[in-house]
Amino acid sequence: MQLKSLMQLDLSFNNLRGRTPSCLGNFSQLLERLDLKWNKLSGLIPQTYMIGNSLRMIDFNNNNLLGELPRALVNSRSLEFFDVSYNNINDSFPFWLGDLPELKVLSLSNNEFHGDIRCSGNMTCTFSKLHIIDLSHNQFSGSFPTEMIHSLKAMNTSNASQLQYESYLMWNNVGQYLISTDVFYSFTMSNKGLARVYEKLQKFYSLIAIDISSNKISGEIPQVIGELKGLVLLNLSNNNLIGSIPSSIAKLSNLEALDLSLNSLSGKIPQQLAQITFLEYLNVSFNNLTGPIPEHNQFSTFKGDSFEGNQGLCGDQLLKKCIDHAGPSTSDDDDDDDNSESFVELYWTVVLIGYSGGLVAGVALGSTYFPQVFAWCRDCLSVSVIILLNKIFERH
Repeated sequence: MQLKSLMQLDLSFNNLRGRTPSCLGNFSQLLERLDLKWNKLSGLIPQTYMIGNSLRMIDFNNNNLLGELPRALVNSRSLEFFDVSYNNINDSFPFWLGDLPELKVLSLSNNEFHGDIRCSGNMTCTFSKLHIIDLSHNQFSGSFPTEMIHSLKAMNTSNASQLQYESYLMWNNVGQYLISTDVFYSFTMSNKGLARVYEKLQKFYSLIAIDISSNKISGEIPQVIGELKGLVLLNLSNNNLIGSIPSSIAKLSNLEALDLSLNSLSGKIPQQLAQITFLEYLNVSFNNLTGPIPEHNQFSTFKGDSFEGNQGLCGDQLLKKCIDHAGPSTSDDDDDDDNSESFVELYWTVVLIGYSGGLVAGVALGSTYFPQVFAWCRDCLSVSVIILLNKIFERH
């Protein structure tokens, strides 16, 4: 194939079948964009990529590709965007992609990736410029990837100048003129419970997202997650996570969507989460959470389905009142009721004591002069004592 000057190859959204030509990553040193998404291609991903190539974008999503990712991708030092989602790739986590200095988008979702999400051996995972990582709907397992979180430097900032994508142009011949147009990435990911397509991803340079939902990740969510201050979307749903929700999530001031549903998280929802003023979507349903749901700020906008499936949760969102076990209420109304009941008890006590005293005197006289009267007074005294005791026991 003699296309040594080709800069853009876009064959997306066709009905292409058969195996992917192995030369696609190696026939032009100038190739910047390789887009084969939404076809029916099978076999392996092209395995060879020459050293010093110019590739910035590789998009193979929605095909029937299988096998492992080619290690020769490390030769693509300018690569910003890599999407192989919705294929049949069977591989471990490609920690070695962290060495690519410009990589900003990594989507491996809906494949057969497996094993731990961590670096191998003594190697370090840098991923220093990564904006978006989507590992959802795979077979990843092991504990939460705390080690990798420390390396996500770009997610620690909201500085626009540090988050910009590299801009590049595509030149077209229009008659006798050479016209340039901007080249944009198109990317689809789950946002606030729905799949959203970002047609011009570079314009959403502040979109910082982690999605590792629908895997087999276990262990606790570490407090270090609060260091990723640029995060906008965080989806950890449908895993095997345990422990409490870390209060450090409240430090994620840019967070708009948080999904922790379908895990085994326990304890209370941290009250500090009500401080996240941009939070538009929250789902903590089907865990083992307990205690009161925070009531203020954004939490007043969330519906009951955000919290369902947690038998120990209570609050207005679930139409389930929280029971205060801290002791008697100290409200003014309760004080008034207590004072009223105390007054009634005192009134009855005084009355019955006086009444009983009269009866005692009557008994003393009646027992001497009128035996029948004595019997009547004895019965009345017994009833009076019973009434007094009942009043006291009802109060206490």
